[in-house]
Amino acid sequence: MTEPPPNRPAAPALRSAYVLLGAMTLVSFAGPFGLALLLAGGERRGWPPDRPVEWAGAAVLLVLFSACLVACLTVRLWLLRPTRDEDRPKSES
Repeated sequence: MTEPPPNRPAAPALRSAYVLLGAMTLVSFAGPFGLALLLAGGERRGWPPDRPVEWAGAAVLLVLFSACLVACLTVRLWLLRPTRDEDRPKSES
């Protein structure tokens, strides 16, 4: 990772990074409770689900969690603003 030049403060974190972190927190904590409520219905309670809506709910929760996890891990790659050449420190060569 590169550090900002000593004469410039670090750029403030973007709001979208905090929204992404909030979404990951919501999916991580509320998701299992939602899945438990979804699995409580039907003829048979527990795992494996007996209704298609239970399978769909479990799949959606897994996809949401996976998407948030990948986005949180790669947020620095796709949220960074490109720096101008004049802001970069000159390398001595």
